[in-house]
Amino acid sequence: MTFTPTKYDLQLTIDFDEQTFTGRAQIHVSVTDPVKEVNLKISKDLEVERVSFWQAEHVYRGNPHLLGITSNFVVDKENNSVHFRLEHEINAESIKEEGYIEVEYKGKFGGSGEVDGLHHVEGITYEAKLNPDNVITLLPILEDIPVPLRVSVVTPYRAGVELNIPAGEHGSVYNTDLFANRFTTEEESALISGLELRITAPTALVLD
Repeated sequence: MTFTPTKYDLQLTIDFDEQTFTGRAQIHVSVTDPVKEVNLKISKDLEVERVSFWQAEHVYRGNPHLLGITSNFVVDKENNSVHFRLEHEINAESIKEEGYIEVEYKGKFGGSGEVDGLHHVEGITYEAKLNPDNVITLLPILEDIPVPLRVSVVTPYRAGVELNIPAGEHGSVYNTDLFANRFTTEEESALISGLELRITAPTALVLD
């Protein structure tokens, strides 16, 4: 394939009150032939808000300075996809330092008994058990192949978050009352369609 993912970097910000989540998926890519147009797979139930492509404008002291250009996009709900044209054609040389697609989107929690996306299971607990057929109900994908994964689930403090990949460095989100629960496979590759997520809403802190 001309255009392939090399890493998936996903951030989900959870709103328990509204029963919604905001997603930001970064799909790092490599190319063998020049690419001008891109098709991503994404469920018709997710609302795409912004699509952009980021690459190194220049390299300073060994660090790439990234520039992101927003693209116009067309959502094809019938085929569960989004199509967009890049502002400039990319090739292996132009993204040798860095290149990734960034998609910002929103989704809603599913109800009890549902099996796709992030859905209610019991009490104040929700989960997503992905597979090759339903992975696009949680995030957009280019291709489902083993690559390094990084996932950040942003929640209020005291929420419970479990993933089936190793935990990274958790921490506060600057200038907010939110907490980032981070997980990563580091350099190990895994299928994004094998991801399992379980979250529990925080309960009121009762002091004796």
